[in-house]
Amino acid sequence: MSPTNIRFASSLLDRAGSSFDDQATIQPFGRPVYTVYVHDFPQETLDQYAKVFNHGIEGHWLSNADDPTKVFRVADPSAPYNVPKVCISSVMKKPPPSFRNPTSDPSPQPKEPLHFLLVIQGKNANERSKVVVEHNLEDAATSMLQEAINGFSVVFTGSLLRSDSTKLFLQTKRCNYSFKKVPDIAALNDFESHGFDQIGIIC
Repeated sequence: MSPTNIRFASSLLDRAGSSFDDQATIQPFGRPVYTVYVHDFPQETLDQYAKVFNHGIEGHWLSNADDPTKVFRVADPSAPYNVPKVCISSVMKKPPPSFRNPTSDPSPQPKEPLHFLLVIQGKNANERSKVVVEHNLEDAATSMLQEAINGFSVVFTGSLLRSDSTKLFLQTKRCNYSFKKVPDIAALNDFESHGFDQIGIIC
């Protein structure tokens, strides 16, 4: 079977929510990419990226290669892959049209806007990562496509409340946050932190 052609960022989200792997080509660039659709990420994956989230910097490559026990520092970009991988969890699923009209949609609505959290890696995956935060699903899809065009893998996708995103990436007073996986919007709305320093993430 020939690879799927991806021409639009939104095409990356077409199978979100399923468990499906696909070899695709991003056109018109001819960039091969491996798309991995997962229902969700386990808590262990969230824990894996806690340190890079806690650094509080998004949009820049971060490295702790000098000493993994110390904080990350801003670094040069990682080396790109020939065939990057894009891992897409169910939180990236396109909402039905009625989602935009809460009066006609009985499903739970977020109590405040969601931000979307991406972790980007290249060949130096064990020591270098970049966090990207987008304020809507469309921009998140565009960022995933752009990173893949440049040869970088999207290894994590999740969403969190805008207020928690602000705490993580815009506040100057830093805390060492812990992160708790929650399954859906209803659970995120009801999430009660065990102290100020815990953040719920759908992933």
